[in-house]
Amino acid sequence: MHTQLEKLGAAVAAGANSPARRRLEQFFDADTFVEIDRLARDGDHPAEVVAGYGCVDGSPVYAYAQDREVCCGAVGRAQASKIRKIYDMAAQNGAPVVGMFDSDGAKLGEGIDAMDAIADILLACNNLSGVVPQIAVIAGPCVGSAALIAANADVTVAVKETDYYLNPGDESAPASLYAENEEEALSKVRELIALLPANNLAAPCAYDFDGASVVACEGIDTVLEAVADPDSLLVMGGDGACKTALGRVGGQSCGMITLSGDKVEGCAASRIARFVRLCDAFSLPVLTFVDAAGFACLKGAAKLSHVYAEATTAKITVITGRAYGSVYIAAAGKAAGADVVYAWPGAAISPLNPEAAIHIFWKDKLAGMADPVKGRQQLAEQYAAENCSPLEAAAQGAVTDVIRPEETRSRLIAAMEMLSGKRVSRLPKKHSNLPL
Repeated sequence: MHTQLEKLGAAVAAGANSPARRRLEQFFDADTFVEIDRLARDGDHPAEVVAGYGCVDGSPVYAYAQDREVCCGAVGRAQASKIRKIYDMAAQNGAPVVGMFDSDGAKLGEGIDAMDAIADILLACNNLSGVVPQIAVIAGPCVGSAALIAANADVTVAVKETDYYLNPGDESAPASLYAENEEEALSKVRELIALLPANNLAAPCAYDFDGASVVACEGIDTVLEAVADPDSLLVMGGDGACKTALGRVGGQSCGMITLSGDKVEGCAASRIARFVRLCDAFSLPVLTFVDAAGFACLKGAAKLSHVYAEATTAKITVITGRAYGSVYIAAAGKAAGADVVYAWPGAAISPLNPEAAIHIFWKDKLAGMADPVKGRQQLAEQYAAENCSPLEAAAQGAVTDVIRPEETRSRLIAAMEMLSGKRVSRLPKKHSNLPL
């Protein structure tokens, strides 16, 4: 009896100060972390992961953290067994899963068993995709097969300058969010959990809010900060023009997107498409702000139009500037299934970019210009004023209303409240065929 107690005490003491355990204890509310399979071993050493559950701001969350001090966190049978149990518990109880990665990949010495261990985790990840939120924290090196697991999460939060790649020599893969250190990374994960529903059957999170935002709504560069509740905006990615963010508007959690620029690049379209699918999976309203002239490639346009059309969550579009051709079709038109479309007075809505339109419709006016460059610019401005008016689009029923920029936040709040009971029935099918 005493011998067994001594062995237990020694095993517990040996792992008490591991970085993986410290990360989990730091992440969860104080004194709520409960470890599972604490004594699980892989041969002569503990399993390479610490796993368990606890509360984040009072809500249940399941989590695991790879332990680099044990076999460099390599993924093998013992680790996979503990991680798989976490996913099974999350599925049964409808709670988010957080994985903290610090691993050099698979435990190659196990051979095929190591590959099967990775596959077992990936199967669990994919079975729960769209059922509960999955968040990956790149806390240390995350390479090889470990990176493959992390990349399957809904959101990845990476500590800056941390390796995150599949093959040696690859550049680190992009993450959804970046943090200066582990503490900041874990703080961002807590923010994400506060903004996302616990599962796909739970209602979107709603909170009390105190009045309007403090940022003036002056253009697409500031619109997210202007409409979001103060201190609620979590920008998840962007190339300077197109951004995705989670936040709250009027206390309601939602996804926010800016489509901006002369040409929306394919990588930006892909990132936005995945974000729309995340919001749709968990019934978060999607607020899209548009000031874009077109897409840089067909694949990006096709992908974005597909996911907007497929999404059944509430979709509200605000056209702040340009919405030409495929951009309007993908994010604001009937094909996108937008429930409400607002436009600012200075918006321009047209099948064609005015610069292109004048070469088709006003060839006679272009002929014989003394200053072709200046002349084309003037004609394009004239065409936009005469043919791209949001008032004309509203008169044809393509735009719900033309609103002043300062009205945007209040209109969005009212629209989301109106759409809170939205239900959509679609033709039965296994799944759509997303244009990848």
